[in-house]
Parts: sequence; C-alpha cells; structure tokens
Amino acid sequence: MAHDEDILKINCTTHVVIKNKITGKVYKDEAERDADINDPNTATTADHIQQDLTVEVSPKGLEALKKVMSRNDNKS
Repeated sequence: MAHDEDILKINCTTHVVIKNKITGKVYKDEAERDADINDPNTATTADHIQQDLTVEVSPKGLEALKKVMSRNDNKS
C-alpha cells in the first residue's frame, strides 16, 4: 500500500460541462440539472443528461507523469 508521500501529486484544472443531449441545454451546475429533471413541466430525465470532463495538466505536471509512467514500465 502506498504512503501519502509516495503518491505523485499534479496540479491540474478541471472543467465540467453538464448538458441535455436532447435539447442541447448546458446547465450552469448540478442544481440546475436536477431542477430540470425534477420539473414535471419538462420531459427531461436523467438519461437525457451527459457530463463531459476536461482535465488540463501543466507541462511540468505532464513531464512528472511521464517519468513515473516510464519508471513503472521499466519495472515490468
């Protein structure tokens, strides 16, 4: 089991887009999405929702990740 000091920590930025696949509506947050799903005046169901996640890693973080992955490849 890894200790906390053994875990590589990389600063990154995440962007979440919550969208209705049927109507194309982009929700500002989960609360707006939930309100639309729970609104009896709309046909929106949870199956209509998609959530896209983008993770941006800095060049420095990417280089650190490459080193760790290369080290892991050499162990096999």
